Amino acid sequence: MLTRVPKADIRKGMFVEAVECSAAAFGKRRFLLNSHQDYLAIQESPADFVVINTTYGTEAAPHSGQRPLTRAEKRAEAAATLTRSIKALKTELITVVVGGKLNLESLSKVVEEIGQADSETTSLFYDLTRFRQKDEALFQHSLAVGILMGKLGTALELDTDTVALLVLSGLLHDVGKLTLSKNILQKQTPLTAVERKLLRSHPQRGHHLLKRHVIVPDEVLDVCLHHHEALDGSGYPSGKSASEISQMVRIATVCDAFDKLTTARPGKSDRGVAEAIAWMFARDHQFDRKLVLRLGAIIDD
Repeated sequence: MLTRVPKADIRKGMFVEAVECSAAAFGKRRFLLNSHQDYLAIQESPADFVVINTTYGTEAAPHSGQRPLTRAEKRAEAAATLTRSIKALKTELITVVVGGKLNLESLSKVVEEIGQADSETTSLFYDLTRFRQKDEALFQHSLAVGILMGKLGTALELDTDTVALLVLSGLLHDVGKLTLSKNILQKQTPLTAVERKLLRSHPQRGHHLLKRHVIVPDEVLDVCLHHHEALDGSGYPSGKSASEISQMVRIATVCDAFDKLTTARPGKSDRGVAEAIAWMFARDHQFDRKLVLRLGAIIDD
């Protein structure tokens, strides 16, 4: 649980989410307070309060000034986290496309913040990603899919390393779309046959880009290349059938489709959670029904 504590009341063993001052005054975030140097730096900062997470550190000591964060404060914290995450994701995806070196350490911080957040906070994360901006839509979609994949992995009680891989896979799954023209990605009228063929090439394009980086795990490459496969073999690019599609790819397919269905796009209205889940459940030739139902159970409408 996130709790707002006067800085005079912090102590070693607390997990610090944020110190309420500018990053220039104190830029360190999301760490276990175990050094006297960090303690002194917080005390010397202009902040009056520190946000701690009692899920990962010791409980806060009772104090008259201590109170849990309000919903509005939690939403503000989530919005700040998403702003940082989208900035880091955008930087790394563009770096990959232009032939630069992928910095997984930068993305690992995003993965960690998503993976370690409590269920209420991740729900806020996802809710905030649904307000898409035209030029940021691809990055917001990728972040949303990463959040959904992490939530679903946690609900399935997968181990923390696997959940982290799920989040990372979601962040990177659509990188190939950055090699396509905005005229295709943002077109408000039906695509031509040539344009559809180009759009359907984005998994191979992304896989080709990511495969250049030996640090990218095989599971992430698999998700990037196959997140549009279908259980009956009608998907693309490889026409894989159920027995050939990994659980991680199945999770990606469900989360990717769900986010697209529930987010308004040019020329199309968004669907509610229940409608989207029902639509996907009816297409068991394409989606894993067990995963569809589990996702529906953990997402608030």
